[in-house]
Amino acid sequence: MKLFLCSHFSSVGNLIKEEIKMKKVVFIDWSKTLSYGLFWEQLQNKEHPNSAYWSIIRKWLFIDNHGLLDPWMRGKLSTKEVLDQMSQDTGLDRSLLEQELKISCENMRFCIDNLPQIIARIQKLGIKVVIATDNMDTFSRYTVPAMSLKKIFDDIIDSCQIGYLKDDELPSDKILFFDKYLSDHDWSYRDAILLDNSPDETGKYKQLGFERILIDSPDSLRSELEKITDAI
Repeated sequence: MKLFLCSHFSSVGNLIKEEIKMKKVVFIDWSKTLSYGLFWEQLQNKEHPNSAYWSIIRKWLFIDNHGLLDPWMRGKLSTKEVLDQMSQDTGLDRSLLEQELKISCENMRFCIDNLPQIIARIQKLGIKVVIATDNMDTFSRYTVPAMSLKKIFDDIIDSCQIGYLKDDELPSDKILFFDKYLSDHDWSYRDAILLDNSPDETGKYKQLGFERILIDSPDSLRSELEKITDAI
């Protein structure tokens, strides 16, 4: 169980309108922020013909081999390598594993129906809206094209493509996940807002002047986004 420090929580509502007007970009996390879709999600339905696969996949990947998730999200392991090993260790059909994974990734959906319209309103105010996700190569390969995410968002930063995660502890004075993107646009941490389902546990974002806002439900996501549009 994690203990969260209230001093590290924030919301757009805590920012004054002048501060919000100065922001250049809103970064939004994917998993449990923009979408609640899961890998192999359809296999959790007991009526699915391949539902027996789910308990085996869950145990192998999320319990016995949980350590593979970090290098997979950093691009040090590919989906092919992970599925090859999973199939070899469990005896599950390799092609079926990939097929069902692809289906789940392509069928992910936003957690609020009119999200593209809300994003468009923020963009019309001159603020860029960018997906910032700790994710696997499946995201860019399957989810991004299936959901036409590049047509909705200004950009996508994916850990798998840059090799960093948003909460890497080192170096203590930088957040490497965001540094190149911000530098390329001549922006600083203070020009950005991050909406994420994980809190700033160490206080690093706060210390560096990077506004990080906790999103714990679809309603809170909608509320924080609408506060941005209402403030300008």
